[in-house]
Amino acid sequence: MNLYLFIAKKFTYKSAPKGQLSRISNVIATVSVAISVAVIMVAIAVANGFRVQIRETASGFSGDITLSAPGTDVVNHLYPVKTPDYIAELERMPQIESVGGVVYRSGILKSAEHIQGALFKGVDSCYNRAFFAEHLICGSLPDYSADTLSPDILISETLSDALGYGLNDKVFAYFVGEEVTFRIFNVCGIYNAVLEELDSKLIIADMEMIRNVNGWGKDMLSGYEIILKRKYKNETARTAFQIENLILDCTPEEEPYTLLPSTVEERFYVLYDWLRLLDVNVLILLALMIAVAGFNMVSGLLIILFERISQIGLLKAVGMKNSNIAKIFLYRASFTVLKGFLAGNLIALAFCFLEWKFEFIPLDAENYFVSHVPVSLEWETVVVVNLAAFAAIMAILLVPCHLISRVSPARTLVVK
Repeated sequence: MNLYLFIAKKFTYKSAPKGQLSRISNVIATVSVAISVAVIMVAIAVANGFRVQIRETASGFSGDITLSAPGTDVVNHLYPVKTPDYIAELERMPQIESVGGVVYRSGILKSAEHIQGALFKGVDSCYNRAFFAEHLICGSLPDYSADTLSPDILISETLSDALGYGLNDKVFAYFVGEEVTFRIFNVCGIYNAVLEELDSKLIIADMEMIRNVNGWGKDMLSGYEIILKRKYKNETARTAFQIENLILDCTPEEEPYTLLPSTVEERFYVLYDWLRLLDVNVLILLALMIAVAGFNMVSGLLIILFERISQIGLLKAVGMKNSNIAKIFLYRASFTVLKGFLAGNLIALAFCFLEWKFEFIPLDAENYFVSHVPVSLEWETVVVVNLAAFAAIMAILLVPCHLISRVSPARTLVVK
């Protein structure tokens, strides 16, 4: 057995005489470390939960990557694009789950008492509607598989409440251009994706119906929305770069580029700026919690050093080096730190599980973009954060260990 580890085990607080201060300091230090670790893990879980929830919601509305005419946003009806030949190659990329064409048109809705602007998103039967199926609260998803134009639309609960629409109600929509176009739609379903900024005005409609409103042919689109597979969700920028290179390779030099990609982070930069600000807060909290835990551990270790001053003198008298004696007390402190880490992680994981399961902490969706506190933890993150925090606390504990060099055996050893 390691000699220093063996001696450290003999220096545990259980070996101290009853009533010694090291017993109390050990408990305080353990509780401090446990609370600090729990706060750090919960903060990281919540920040990551916000990131995952908002990213999935934003990408559910417009895809992880959109393809549109250069210099334009996919949400437009002024610059249509035709289906290029390389779409089939995009669909074969390993990162991509689906590629769906969309047609957009802004319009005005009129009810008996209110007028409201809205954005119509025309999709076909092949469009990936898993996101809207997940957030459907009543009715059904519209079916656009028939050859005829479908008047069925899917609207948000926010829009439904604002205009008083219910299932199977008729919606009168006006589209303003060179001429004012009028259409009547039927509400077949209502969804609620919580993200007020996006779902308050978006309406899902038949692609052919919106093409008809825009006066476009069957091969014209506003652009494409690309949904990535789950394990590639964090690689939107890299995938967009690969898509752009593929488009450049497939486009003849004498022809202009028909489509260029943009990521969900670029389209909804305000949301992602808010997430980056949240990450800064988490980093500050992490530093503060490590500092608090380290300070309490330093206090505890100093008490142990003062109580074991005669043993330190004895070890020096038999020829043990200062660095080796420091190892003993670092081993001793690591026992307390590991106990605190174990308790803190258990508390954090229990809290995250309960919040994930029961969603018992509500939030104002208008301000926080979600209806409850979201939590998400990855095992890689748990391991990395624990290792980093443990290393930081142990590094802080090197400071009081320098006091060992000042201990003189002649002064500490008393012959009775």
